Amino acid sequence: MIITGQMQPDQLYSVPRLATELGVSATPVREALLDLAREGLLEAVRNRGFRVVALSPNELKDIYAIRTMLEVPSIAEIARAGLAPVQLEQLHELAKVTKRAADAGNLIEFLEADRKFHVELIATLGNKPLADLVETLRDRVRLHGFKGGKSGEYITHSAGEHFQLLDFLSKRDEAGAVALMQRHLERSRHVWSQGRNEVQA
Repeated sequence: MIITGQMQPDQLYSVPRLATELGVSATPVREALLDLAREGLLEAVRNRGFRVVALSPNELKDIYAIRTMLEVPSIAEIARAGLAPVQLEQLHELAKVTKRAADAGNLIEFLEADRKFHVELIATLGNKPLADLVETLRDRVRLHGFKGGKSGEYITHSAGEHFQLLDFLSKRDEAGAVALMQRHLERSRHVWSQGRNEVQA
């Protein structure tokens, strides 16, 4: 609900209200909200409920600047080093999952698969702190909410780019992989920055 923009930063959400909407008891809802608050996705408002932590346009811009500094050089390094056949096979399977989700128009499933694809791709470098940081930054972006009317078009295009990226990497085409990754991130930044301003189609 946070990712799709159904929960908005300018509103308070009580445990009873969400429990009713989700059709579950209050206890698991309260525990889930507290977990999300500990992770920084929500903030508790004493005796009133919870509020989604908002990202300002500048914060979103800064996160993408950091992601570009981390992920683009990482892709270049992966292209130079090459991927083992088993790594390529695993990444192709993840790319297929993103495509199936995109074809089905399932935004949440796509975003989860997309996150796993990119984190696993960076993880092939064997640098766990780097992979963890990329994962954290990707999660931070999703606090911004995605409810753009063009989400179907975006996720379909993005899923296709995963296969193109793997093709470049399998050929050790550093220039091609880097250029594609830069476009991939820029398109993502644009979609997320517009997400809260577009009307749901």
